[in-house]
Amino acid sequence: MSPESQAPGWEWYFIAMYFFVGGVSAGAYFIGSLIEFFGGGKHRDVSKIAFYISFPLILITPLLLIADLGQPTRFWHLFFDINNGVPYMNFNSPLSVGSWALLVFGAFSFLSFLDNLVQDKVFKFAPFANAYNLVPRKLFAIGGSLAGFFVAGYTGVLLNLTARPLWAASDPLLGALFIVSGGSTGAAAIALVMALRNMLNGESYASLENFDRLAMIVELVIIIAVVAVAGQFVAPLMAGSFALMFWGGTVVLGILIPLALNFFMRKQTSGMVVLVALLVLLGGALLRISLVMAGQA
Repeated sequence: MSPESQAPGWEWYFIAMYFFVGGVSAGAYFIGSLIEFFGGGKHRDVSKIAFYISFPLILITPLLLIADLGQPTRFWHLFFDINNGVPYMNFNSPLSVGSWALLVFGAFSFLSFLDNLVQDKVFKFAPFANAYNLVPRKLFAIGGSLAGFFVAGYTGVLLNLTARPLWAASDPLLGALFIVSGGSTGAAAIALVMALRNMLNGESYASLENFDRLAMIVELVIIIAVVAVAGQFVAPLMAGSFALMFWGGTVVLGILIPLALNFFMRKQTSGMVVLVALLVLLGGALLRISLVMAGQA
């Protein structure tokens, strides 16, 4: 845990945004999968929004990863052995493992996205629809949830395994923090779409709101634990722009204010839901940015 360890040189607009977008996608997919397993078909409107959100978002993440590479044209090295061109996963490389996880999660999220299109009769080619529906959606929801958990959490584990004082000192909490934050921001993204489409009436939104409220409370507890465990190495987060982003952006704007509005606002209007969702998403983005940048300070 030497303070002289070399920083990886990650830029917030590539790596931190990759962490954030991947977390929102995985969180939304996980929520959609929970509804598929336990909703009994009652909240299918919410799961459809979740799956419609997840796949387009996960398509953004490879672009961010490739853009961050020093030589973007060599991105295929993450998937293939450069000596013989055979598909290959380097288990000693978190980037290689994470790239394969993205590929697997992307495949499952695509299946769920496709299922939505079939169910909504966007595809009217009956033989295709009949063949596709031979596979129950719960099967790929299971696979997608497992891969999504990995995508959301491994980014935090990746930081914990990097020999920078702040990241290493907070081991093993960052993986859990990113998973919970992914759930919270995924719920916020779904709520945002529901508000824009005037779908807030009924039990579906109330259940989603309860989930997001619980996720934010757990996220706040883990943040407190990270600060306590990191000890003296949390100093970069305690002053300057990193403190403003972490405490002002993530904790106050992204968690405390949305929680207060959820608990004390008797009537949730569409405008209020949009505001809360945007604050939660902003807080989730600033969480990744502040941790990535402060860890390299």
